Amino acid sequence: MTPSFAAPPSATTRLLGLAGILGGAVLLAAFVIGIPPNLNDARLVVFNLGAIAVIVALHRGEVADSRTLFRVASIAAVVANAWHLSMVILSIGRDSPFAGDFGLLYFYAALGMWLADAAFGAAAFRSGAASRWGPLALAIGSLLAIAGMGRLGLTSPTNPTIFGPVALTGVALNGLGWILLGLHLASGGRLVVPGARLRGVSRA
Repeated sequence: MTPSFAAPPSATTRLLGLAGILGGAVLLAAFVIGIPPNLNDARLVVFNLGAIAVIVALHRGEVADSRTLFRVASIAAVVANAWHLSMVILSIGRDSPFAGDFGLLYFYAALGMWLADAAFGAAAFRSGAASRWGPLALAIGSLLAIAGMGRLGLTSPTNPTIFGPVALTGVALNGLGWILLGLHLASGGRLVVPGARLRGVSRA
């Protein structure tokens, strides 16, 4: 048995974790139930807010020996999710939000979000700020999800390819990653106290 330096999570951390669980759950909901088109934007807003909540909560308990990497990845992920969130809100009421210059900007916002989520998952995995499965699912899933982006032309409803299922698997893993990270926070998981873990010493 190895030493554990976990600290009990605060009420704020638990609430942020619950927000992450909700965000991941609404992303996965589309795989099991039909989402009315008029609720899809609201679903994405909840998803992005949940992701930001988890990032903020985990950053509050960042691991000392990975502080710089984890901080940079956290900031990038918050900015990217906030950018995507703003594009979702601005797209409300547009007939063709994915067309033209606005659609191109939306594409870059989504691409930035997937890449930043992957980087955050990798940084969280490396730092040990949470149990391994959540960050791993987030890192892998976010990269796979890129394959389904329309402007890349790797797959489409009229020309289905293997990249379609790959992208859907990635989206599902991304949602699962946020849920697992949210559960880690909300259930009083091993949230590391900054500066408490010694380099080279693993947690139970």
